[in-house]
Amino acid sequence: MDKGLHFSQCIRQDQRLIMSVAMEHAFHVLQLPVGELSEWVEQEVEKNPILHLTSHSIQEFNLSLIHSKPTLYEHLEQQITLHFTTNEDKEIARYLAGSLDDKGLLTLSPEELKGKEKVLHIFQRMDPLGIGARSIQEALLIQLEETKESLAYRIVANHFEDLLHLRLHKIRKKLGLSENQIKELIHTKLRPLTPYPGRGFQPTINPPLIPDVTITLEEELWNIDVNSSLIPTFQIHPIYLNALEGKGLSKDESETIRRYLAAGKWLTRILNRRKKTLQDIAIYLLKKEKDFLEGVSTAPTPLTMREVAEALSLSEATVTRAIANKSVATPRGILSLRSFFTQGITTEKGTISNKVAKDLLKTLIKQEKVPLSDAALSKELKARGIPCARRTVAKYRKELKIGSASQRKLWKH
Repeated sequence: MDKGLHFSQCIRQDQRLIMSVAMEHAFHVLQLPVGELSEWVEQEVEKNPILHLTSHSIQEFNLSLIHSKPTLYEHLEQQITLHFTTNEDKEIARYLAGSLDDKGLLTLSPEELKGKEKVLHIFQRMDPLGIGARSIQEALLIQLEETKESLAYRIVANHFEDLLHLRLHKIRKKLGLSENQIKELIHTKLRPLTPYPGRGFQPTINPPLIPDVTITLEEELWNIDVNSSLIPTFQIHPIYLNALEGKGLSKDESETIRRYLAAGKWLTRILNRRKKTLQDIAIYLLKKEKDFLEGVSTAPTPLTMREVAEALSLSEATVTRAIANKSVATPRGILSLRSFFTQGITTEKGTISNKVAKDLLKTLIKQEKVPLSDAALSKELKARGIPCARRTVAKYRKELKIGSASQRKLWKH
């Protein structure tokens, strides 16, 4: 092989590696909430001898706001580089990690998962096993998949509704088991499983007391501010710039200073990019959620990562990271940025947030004279323009920690 060609290939490979590492760092910065970002910037400045801090804002704040244990996202990110080889698959995996609820279940719609199934299959088998499942049933089945022929797997796969409602007599009858056998199986095989794989991890900042973005309304004018007050400021020490302009440095010394100088400029660039990305997302949210922020509507208009990404010419992974672990101060209080990305329900008048359906469900149950079944509640919601299947009503009711009709009947008496 021609030596010149081989040399140029090596250079291209090195450049790709450098770019890949730079992108990893840029995404990491984008993901950090402002409290953690402040600490990270200070560490980066300390590592660069030609930079010096001009403020130490982080020291003026209560560091207990920053979590010490790893979050679920951090725990998963450490594994992603081990389980996935291509940058594309890694980005999809990070997108999945950023789309989990606090229980570790996936919040994406089938449309948003299109083309990501292969990565999801591997992702769900990382630690904790079953992470990224789309339901409790799927989480349990993943944990049992090494024993697919077992009774435990068959019960979860084929008799999950009966198991969920503890209709053990039905399961016993269908499988020909004795009472002792079913109790033993539940105690030894099913109880050790984790229905919510994400439980047990440190929440990000609970609640996030330091908003990353502030949206205010003053004299009929909306203002958006990305919080930079906590981020330490830094600058290049003039002595090094003067040294570069002079002629007293050796070639190695000059190259070393230039390398640190490039790192300092890169740090400034990615911080500015993070700020612009958050600002663009906040502007889009304000445009879409003005009625909610003004108090006209009770819930935000449901948004998807894809919609925001396409509107701002960003990747879905970028949007996912940008909103991860971040909060926004609004006239409605401090809210998680993730809360604006709720799953929607399609009605004749368009898509509404599932929070609207839950709020109406809560009102219907509060006003009922005789406890209504889930099927009856489903009809009531449909009559009010919100189509909601019986199973969906049951799901929402459980999420609201409201008992079934029979339980509510007992409580009334």
